[in-house]
Amino acid sequence: MEGALRMTILYIIASPTWGGGEQYIFNLAQHLQAQHGIKPYFLFPPHSSKEMVERFEQVGECQVFPYASKLWRFIPLAGKKLAQLIDKWQIDIVQINNRMTYFAAAYAKRYAHHSFRLIAVQHLVRKAKKSFFWKWAYRQMDVLICVSKCVRKTYLAPFDGEKVFPDVRVIYNSVPVSQEEAVQPKPDTLPTLLFHGRICREKGIEPLFEALAMMTDLPFRMIFAGNIGKKDQDLWDRLMAKTPVKDKIEYIGFQSDMHQLLSKCHIGISPSIVREAGSLAVIEHIAYGLAVVTSNNGSQPELIRDGENGLLCPPDNPQALAKALRRLLTDRALCRKLGTQAQHDFFAYHTYDRFIEEMFDLYRETIK
Repeated sequence: MEGALRMTILYIIASPTWGGGEQYIFNLAQHLQAQHGIKPYFLFPPHSSKEMVERFEQVGECQVFPYASKLWRFIPLAGKKLAQLIDKWQIDIVQINNRMTYFAAAYAKRYAHHSFRLIAVQHLVRKAKKSFFWKWAYRQMDVLICVSKCVRKTYLAPFDGEKVFPDVRVIYNSVPVSQEEAVQPKPDTLPTLLFHGRICREKGIEPLFEALAMMTDLPFRMIFAGNIGKKDQDLWDRLMAKTPVKDKIEYIGFQSDMHQLLSKCHIGISPSIVREAGSLAVIEHIAYGLAVVTSNNGSQPELIRDGENGLLCPPDNPQALAKALRRLLTDRALCRKLGTQAQHDFFAYHTYDRFIEEMFDLYRETIK
């Protein structure tokens, strides 16, 4: 195996259910194992989805870690328990993906007999906490990875240039897709719009439904793919009950393989109200040559140049969203042009091979 390196990495999973962060870790661990022989281990928070854990078991050893909950967030015992697992598995690198386990990982550095390096990944656009206690935890991290420039700027803003993390890198997200499978002619059929990911208020489904209601005169098919959480089911039911375009909407649930669906869609929509750190949905849309319509309030402008490889809209603005969608639905040539340029940009600058090599080089550099 070319480039094989004897290395073990422990990934601490942030959420008990599947989401973009979990997809990020799963793809990363799977490809690093296949391409570089890196052995992954996974720790899960309490009450994690059985299906999610079983999926990760296909890649590496898994264990639920009861000390990953809020109750144990600042307690040294969590660090001692984590250190025991690090010693047991002879871990070289611990990668944490949520602030919930910063302190457990920082304490583990003191308690573990086996030397390891600590990498934190910031997946959300939020400001870092800046108390003395938090600064101590930050300084235990060997590297902080930010998944976009927007994340780095926002997270480090409270420190006003003070260096609290020993090393900070921006490494953009990506998705594993080959050029051969992605670069296919779009079907000359009814224009198909796609929203995929968590179907919830934060992702902008309310303004999206309002925008769709402004386009009753246009022919299109709208597909929603993804999980609807319990707290958002009522919202979804209300939106579906009152929309005038119900006959144009299809909900297909969570899809483990999006390849066939993405190949058949023309327009990808990501109207998030919250600031996106590095949207995997947007990255998949550009990889498969969809014309992207997305909000401009997070890292999206780092990928999408308005009018060149997609369209940007203010968040929570149904009128602007409807205007952008109408523009694409009534100008198929523009829709193809934006999708083609977006796909070109993906394979020029954002491929998964490039992402994997950046991560592998960082791991290798970190343990030297």
